[in-house]
Amino acid sequence: LATLDEREQKILTLRFYGNLTQSQIAEQIGISQMHVSRLLTKALTKLRTQLSSER
Repeated sequence: LATLDEREQKILTLRFYGNLTQSQIAEQIGISQMHVSRLLTKALTKLRTQLSSER
C-alpha cells in the first residue's frame, strides 16, 4: 500500500476497512462517486501489478 498515493490509500481504507460505499466515500472526501470509482480501479490495478511482478 505504501506505493499508492495518499488519496488512493484513503479510498482503499475507507472502502475495504471502513466498508463504505463509493457514494459515501465521495461525500466524505468531496469528489464525485465516478471519480472514486476510477481511483479505486486505478489503485487496485497498481496493487495487482505489483503483486504479480513479485512472484
